[in-house]
Amino acid sequence: MYNNIRFITMKTIRLFLSVITCLFLFSSCATIVTGTTSKVTIDGDVDEPVTITTSFQTYENVELPQVVKISRKAIDGQRIQIDSEHYKFKDVVLRKSVNGWAWGNILLGGLIGLCIDLGTNAVSKPAIDSFRIKPIPKGNEETPNIKKEDIQ
Repeated sequence: MYNNIRFITMKTIRLFLSVITCLFLFSSCATIVTGTTSKVTIDGDVDEPVTITTSFQTYENVELPQVVKISRKAIDGQRIQIDSEHYKFKDVVLRKSVNGWAWGNILLGGLIGLCIDLGTNAVSKPAIDSFRIKPIPKGNEETPNIKKEDIQ
């Protein structure tokens, strides 16, 4: 009889440890699924290669459209700079929105997963992930004005 109680207790402990392990493995849904970087597409009517600089990486002499990686850290206000030999461009300023995978933490990962996602900022994503830029010839001294409809 003592062995049966010990066996049941061991099964209970193993089950408990398995559940705890799964919670740790499946917590931080947004970080696991989407990572700590995000992708943004830059497009425009430019007939020459451009250099695109993000906080994460510089893309030199690329043709548009170009998909670039951005860091999820401090998305709000993050700038993407575009430059070319004959044109200037207004910086693209990113705004953030909530990553849908962050809600998975409430269901699966709980507080631990949410804290991890907040630490990596995987709870955020760019509000707009595709931008169309307008080139302005470098000889033109007019300050580039990009309207909301110009950035899509």
